[in-house]
Amino acid sequence: MGSTRNGSRPPAQAGSQTEPVKGGSLVPAGTEELRVRVQQLSLREQLERHHFLLERLNAASARLIEALDHGDACEAIGEIIANLIGSEEVAIFHYFPLVRAFKLAWSSGVENDILRAFGSGAGFLGRAAHGQASQFPERQLNTPLLSYEKNLTACIVLKSSNEVAGVIAILGLLPQKSCLEWADFELLKFLELYGAVALKFQRLQQERVGP
Repeated sequence: MGSTRNGSRPPAQAGSQTEPVKGGSLVPAGTEELRVRVQQLSLREQLERHHFLLERLNAASARLIEALDHGDACEAIGEIIANLIGSEEVAIFHYFPLVRAFKLAWSSGVENDILRAFGSGAGFLGRAAHGQASQFPERQLNTPLLSYEKNLTACIVLKSSNEVAGVIAILGLLPQKSCLEWADFELLKFLELYGAVALKFQRLQQERVGP
């Protein structure tokens, strides 16, 4: 019993193979292979996401370092946002905490009346500076937008050593981009600190060659 007429064992039934797993239970071999494959794909995706983010951070770092020599920190930040985030409507404001005032440092693609409105320090721009925390309207749906903020994507606080040096207002994104993505938020965290460092460096440089 259990063998064929010539004494050999019968072939195993297709799909009946099992493999032990932790706890001594058995699972079909195909299920175990699928589980391993899913884990491998997940781990590969983690590495690829990390590599993608590092490439963006390296490009941003290189541009900011270049700005230290060229004295164009604001232009560098604008280029990073345009090329890596996907917005060509950007305004950067200096912030002076002692008087809680803003001064336009640089802008691109934003109309003058909107720049003046942001410069008043009302709305999300003021919240970012006074609260020392970046603001994202899409995450704060219960906070009403002011009339000039209807296209606002984010207000990014530029903060170094617990001191706010400025705020970036990012308005509309490019047509092919509907919203900020995970890598954008990571890059904006980078700009919070190192954009502030570059901006403060430029201020000190301007003071050295001042009037």
